[in-house]
Amino acid sequence: MGYEQIVLNLMKKLNKEDKFVLFILVLLHIENRCDKYLKFMLLIIFISGLEQGLLSK
Repeated sequence: MGYEQIVLNLMKKLNKEDKFVLFILVLLHIENRCDKYLKFMLLIIFISGLEQGLLSK
């Protein structure tokens, strides 16, 4: 299974709020518009919002 399929499978399991936080995190990383601490906090919010069994399936 390629990386694309793994990412698409994970994206299908995410709800709207998780996708929005992930989008903001990726956008800020690409644009380099914030410091590393804000990126780290957004990453923590994204990971803490994931469902318990999302990564284990």
